[in-house]
Amino acid sequence: MNTVNKQAGLSMVELLIALAISSFLILGVTQIYIDNKTSYLFQQGQAQNQENGRFSLMVLEQHLAKAGFRRRPDDSLEQAFAAGTFNTTTGAGTCTFRAGQVVTKVDDSTICLRFEPRDATEVDCAGTGVTTPADFATPYTTSSQEFVEKFSVNNNAELVCNDAVLADGVSQVLYTFGIGPASEREVSSYTKTPGTSTIRSVRYSLLLTTDQNNLSQGMTSKAYCDWQTLMGNTDPCTPPDNNLYQIASSGIMLRNLMP
Repeated sequence: MNTVNKQAGLSMVELLIALAISSFLILGVTQIYIDNKTSYLFQQGQAQNQENGRFSLMVLEQHLAKAGFRRRPDDSLEQAFAAGTFNTTTGAGTCTFRAGQVVTKVDDSTICLRFEPRDATEVDCAGTGVTTPADFATPYTTSSQEFVEKFSVNNNAELVCNDAVLADGVSQVLYTFGIGPASEREVSSYTKTPGTSTIRSVRYSLLLTTDQNNLSQGMTSKAYCDWQTLMGNTDPCTPPDNNLYQIASSGIMLRNLMP
């Protein structure tokens, strides 16, 4: 006699419970993945801001340190640097200086500076060298050329010099100038509008931003808020693009104009 074995399967209730448990597990794993990805992008954005800030500050310091350099130290600034409007070394723009002036403000985020090449191997911020290397073969001779550099920020949040991109992620720049009497080589005050006063030091602050949007997820950015205060604006502290922001600041004495 054949015996039929009974088979027991899942009931509908058991199946629904299993589906509910698996759905919760999938949702949990998905949320962990999203949170980890958000945290990773946040950390990458902060690291990007830090690296761009360090490099930008270093470049500005290196080139501002050259402002006013003369191949003949016995020449006065007025003798070495004539008044006029000059093309930048690459011909990408122009800068206007008074006689003896080596740093000038163009606008809140743009400055011009000039210096004489040290020797035939000197290059400007865009990598352009001297046009007549033979004129620089002998040290301490009168220079036949001067480098003119124009630093600004373009619409792509890039720090540029003579139209050459130096660093990205620089949203805005603010310069403050240390000025003093022409008869004394000292800094008596700092101002955003130096006018005709002699500039002897420069402070600079950068507002750095990431190249990815929505990393702040709508949170208030203290760095962005502090920048608005620094600029004297009353704009809200929440970035319109939800980017991550940082502020980097530094300053330098113009050693060729100080004792």
